[in-house]
Amino acid sequence: MGNHKNKIGIISLLISIFGLITVQLLLSFEYLVNPYWHILLSGFEAATIGGFADWFAVSALFHEIPIPVVKKHTNIIVRNRMKLTEGVVDLVTNKWLAPDIIREKIAEFSIVKNVIEALHLPQNKRRVVGFLKDTFVRLTEELDTPEVAGFIQSVLREQIKDLNVSAPLGNWIKRSIREGEHEQLWMMVLDSAQKTIYDNSTRLALLHLVERQLDEYKSEGLFKGIFLGIAGGLGVMDSEVITDKILISMNEFIEEAKNDPRHQIRVKVEDNILHFSNKLISGDQEATQMVDGWKEKLIHNADAKHMIQSLLSNLRQSLSQQLNEKESVISGFIENNVDKLLLELEGDKNSQDKIDRWLRLNISELISKYHHEIGEMVRLSLSKLDDTELVGQIEEKVGNDLQFIRLNGAVVGGLVGVFIASMRLILNII
Repeated sequence: MGNHKNKIGIISLLISIFGLITVQLLLSFEYLVNPYWHILLSGFEAATIGGFADWFAVSALFHEIPIPVVKKHTNIIVRNRMKLTEGVVDLVTNKWLAPDIIREKIAEFSIVKNVIEALHLPQNKRRVVGFLKDTFVRLTEELDTPEVAGFIQSVLREQIKDLNVSAPLGNWIKRSIREGEHEQLWMMVLDSAQKTIYDNSTRLALLHLVERQLDEYKSEGLFKGIFLGIAGGLGVMDSEVITDKILISMNEFIEEAKNDPRHQIRVKVEDNILHFSNKLISGDQEATQMVDGWKEKLIHNADAKHMIQSLLSNLRQSLSQQLNEKESVISGFIENNVDKLLLELEGDKNSQDKIDRWLRLNISELISKYHHEIGEMVRLSLSKLDDTELVGQIEEKVGNDLQFIRLNGAVVGGLVGVFIASMRLILNII
């Protein structure tokens, strides 16, 4: 169907030419002798002339026709490309998409209401949730940078500086000891002590200490030196044996402390810690100053920034993993809040109007500021097309209608020719 329509212009011209030749031959050979046949001949002549004229006009728009003199007036679209481009730009920017027209169109409907209706569709809501999740993922990518860690450290300095942690710390220590939550800490300390005792470096250090003490004892007097010399010669005073005895005794002492929660050393340490926690709770100046000193050293410590950065890195990884999972807690939180926001906004006409006014105001400002970009986009799009592509696109859009112009030229020309011939015949008869 489309192909027949595209050829209708040439078909109408061929019919006109064929009709002209046929009627002229029949008249020349006197097969047609009635003078009324000249009316039909004139019709075909005029149709042929009209068809050719419109063919030339249409072809001259898109192509160069190599005819002397008139050649420079063909290929009109390509020759007037710049004018055509600027004309299209002017038409789009100042007529079809003029700022006033855009503002008038925006003012005709509620932007928020249409957005709410669109977001009620599941596929659109999924896109919004996906967009928010992707945005949060991008935001978390820079969460563990040194700059962010430094900023948080500086904020903590200001916030913790005046924060009273002494009483809460005292209460926590007191509760932990009374409820036995410190038992694991005791086990860890005592196990570490046992491992240290059995370490060869510990034995060597203790051996050197024993030997040094024995040497100092010898140097205190002649009789002490003689006594230790005799004891050493008899094997009674052996520094290695003394060292091993001390280590064994220390290990037995630690083992007793491990197996007995009421061991004297443990009770003594816990009593001192409880005493310190009570001083913190009561606001004792000395104890509070001690904690404040620890607090200052902790937050100003160079390692604090690395610790904060490490925490932020773990947080970033956790958030990223949660955001990339469909059924995660954060994903559910985002979806629930999108639904909540839609419901609240849908039932609040006043908020809708406020948002609409804000959107229209900002869109209006953007239109005023960037309206020229519309023309630039049209101009850029047209400049990317070479002459063949430009002509091809225009012919594709209007070519079929131009074929009817050629048909109309042949038909109208033929009717005019018939009318003129008829009038001439009538006048001759009169």
